[in-house]
Amino acid sequence: MSTTERFFTAEDVEGMVADLKEWPNMSCDDGNQDLGVSPFITFYFLYDTKRHLDISNLMIDIHEEFYKITENPYIIATHPSSERPHPYGSKRLPDLREFARKTKKEDYFHFQFYRSEKT
Repeated sequence: MSTTERFFTAEDVEGMVADLKEWPNMSCDDGNQDLGVSPFITFYFLYDTKRHLDISNLMIDIHEEFYKITENPYIIATHPSSERPHPYGSKRLPDLREFARKTKKEDYFHFQFYRSEKT
């Protein structure tokens, strides 16, 4: 990145701000570097594969408890296999416990939820 020329034009910035309002996770690639904005935190857990279903259900329990205590509902969820975003509660989203039960111990799945910043 050069310190003598701007990486983004004013129009680029306006476009990024508009995009972030629609989906708060994005990046921009100029061919040499990838700059990203993400207000999310990701946790990775290593566990004994013999207990994969127990651990998956424990993580779902933690997610459900977190949802209860935030008192600010999620607005978007991603499908655990396709990672496509859907409105939270959509019939396109599988039951997480059922999805975990069907996931082989050699595979993994992840789930993501996004909540509104409006209170």
